[in-house]
Amino acid sequence: MTTSGPLGWQPDAFVAHVQDVLGELNRRHDRRLVLRAFVDLPPGGTAADSDIAPRVAWRPPLGQPTEALGQARLCPLTALRWQHDAPHPGDLARLQDWLAQHPLLTDAVLVCGFPERHGQDVIVALRLWLPRLWLTMLPDGRAEVGLVLLGEDDPALVLAEVRQLLAAVQPTHASAQALAPKDEPAPQELATIGRLVDAMRAGQAQKVVWSRELLLPGTCQRSTLAARMRAARPEAWTVDVQLPDGQNILCATPELLVTCRGDQLTTMALAGTGSVAQLTADDARLGDEHGRVRDFMCERLAALGVTELELRADIGQAGPLAHRRTHITGRRMARIDALTVALTLHPTPALLGLPREKALELLEFSESPRGLYGGCLGRLACDGSGDGEAVALLRGVSERNGQWHARAGAGLVPQSVPADEAAEIAAKIAAIVQSIAPGPP
Repeated sequence: MTTSGPLGWQPDAFVAHVQDVLGELNRRHDRRLVLRAFVDLPPGGTAADSDIAPRVAWRPPLGQPTEALGQARLCPLTALRWQHDAPHPGDLARLQDWLAQHPLLTDAVLVCGFPERHGQDVIVALRLWLPRLWLTMLPDGRAEVGLVLLGEDDPALVLAEVRQLLAAVQPTHASAQALAPKDEPAPQELATIGRLVDAMRAGQAQKVVWSRELLLPGTCQRSTLAARMRAARPEAWTVDVQLPDGQNILCATPELLVTCRGDQLTTMALAGTGSVAQLTADDARLGDEHGRVRDFMCERLAALGVTELELRADIGQAGPLAHRRTHITGRRMARIDALTVALTLHPTPALLGLPREKALELLEFSESPRGLYGGCLGRLACDGSGDGEAVALLRGVSERNGQWHARAGAGLVPQSVPADEAAEIAAKIAAIVQSIAPGPP
């Protein structure tokens, strides 16, 4: 048997090596390990077109794509309650304790949905897990694998899972297929926006973020759409989430929720969309909308104990769209981890509104279920450092029953003009469609 190829271990030889390592692991006192190696897999390969779930792909701005495949451990807590518009302390402590039980030099993955009302309670569905395998495709064509091995696992099941995960990595599906939507906002869209604006003018909320969905007729492989999106939006966090229950989203998000590295914390208030000329003009409505989001985030960070907050405003380009941004940095103490910050800020008023519970109440019967749109995705260090990064899930598509759907929204305030807000949503959906269109031949 050939044990290595030009790019690393042959897959079968690597599995045999894993079997040897598992045998040795059972004789060690510390029966947990992250096995790192280069494996000879298709250059630029991906498991996007497989049925592997959970699966997450993550490409930071101008960075290398990484995929988390399979699951070594799953946190038993699958829903987070809100208490006084903040994460329930008991639920947050359970999530932190679960992370602390897996001290490894690897990352866990957190996926949160959009909040939902259950009677008088607000619940955020979530999934926190330790992936079985992290796969990073390097610029030189090599595939770096980080495999989580736990001594209490059944070796035969682990080996079967590793074989399945490696076999799922295939070349990106090259195709000229295109999705061909026809976006014509329905009359009820303006009526719905008008009702929400009237409710805010009556004092029921300060801001509400309303969204709608558009069917994208046609068929296209997931790997094709993902490759197009990465190429079209190098400045974005391009992420792809596939969960075992069928929920999924593929998006190029411009919105960073939080990054924690050492004692430094970075986040971003992103609100206000338009042309550069519109965003640089003295527009009271856009200024008010952005200011509410920025102030909310600063207040929440200060309440957590983040110090030395510094703000820097600019305008960011995301494909054909421009956004008002405020970059926020601060210093964190060890107890303020990326998990806590992400769950405290999620969702920001840029995706829900203010006050958050009032906005959620107005949205309950005004839009269809969002799925993972408006949720968040995070990579959380398991080494006890509290490091990690999380982004908001928006500017993308999801697949249901073989059909692709795009979704986008707009932040409504009392000064909103319904036709203008509908036009903003249409522009965002057009930008999504542009990001997954075939490039020039």
